[in-house]
Amino acid sequence: METIEELKVHYGWTEEDEENLAKVSWLGEKYKEDFIEEFYRYLENFSDTSKYLPDEEVRKRHKEKVKGWFASLFTSKYDAQYLRKLYRIGETHVRIGLPPHYVQASMNFVRNYIADKLTMEMGSTLEANSILKSINKALDINLDVMINSFREEELRLYLASGKYQRLLIENVRRVSWFFDTFIILTLAVVGVFLIFWIVYEIGLVLKGDFPLERGGLSILGSVLVLYAISELLAEEIKHIRGSALSLKVFVGVALAAVIRKILIISLSPEKVQELITLSVVTLSLGVVFWLIYRVESKL
Repeated sequence: METIEELKVHYGWTEEDEENLAKVSWLGEKYKEDFIEEFYRYLENFSDTSKYLPDEEVRKRHKEKVKGWFASLFTSKYDAQYLRKLYRIGETHVRIGLPPHYVQASMNFVRNYIADKLTMEMGSTLEANSILKSINKALDINLDVMINSFREEELRLYLASGKYQRLLIENVRRVSWFFDTFIILTLAVVGVFLIFWIVYEIGLVLKGDFPLERGGLSILGSVLVLYAISELLAEEIKHIRGSALSLKVFVGVALAAVIRKILIISLSPEKVQELITLSVVTLSLGVVFWLIYRVESKL
């Protein structure tokens, strides 16, 4: 990892930047209470905040630490000790499994918050602009160190593994990539087949080989299944990019298939028993879908 001197060179940190922060050293202390309230309102945008801040005691400790970091942003001496402090913050994020994206997004909130407060206090003056540039450099240094701690911790854990463990990890990753690629290609092929099938059904209806009412319901059901497959394909792509796989998508595909079946047999009075059975299945799948949605929204 770079030293604090190297970071200062990379970000063009000068004595003027230190002087600029000293001019607004009161800013962090004045607004830290308002900042933490606004920051927690911002955290509500993340669906799984409760996963990392599960109870009031954890939230209380977290608020105090964030307020301390916010105030020190303007008053700290940017030296090796401050660098170690930032690195420890990053290590804490790694331990609780916080995605780096959350840190980057949160830093953008902090940047905008400070810019608004600085403009409110000093207006759009040349001095205010100069101070804001220095604050942005400080935030960039903070973000750089925190994100690097993620990468270094992951690398440390990887290197700590034995030779055969690393070989196994790499091979499993390759196999997993092959499986994911195969699944995406298969879903895409199935989607294409469904499009041809829908076009074929439309052709049958137009030629009069298929009753309009039955044909319309069959086409509607096929479109519903195609939509479900499209959602499943999109979910798999998100999974490859690092997102968690949502179980409700699979239930959605099953729902679409059952509903298509119901639409087709709904015109056959002699299949009342089968229709009732499928209706019960649809209700059950709907309840499962709702339960999964409730659970996933709380994570």
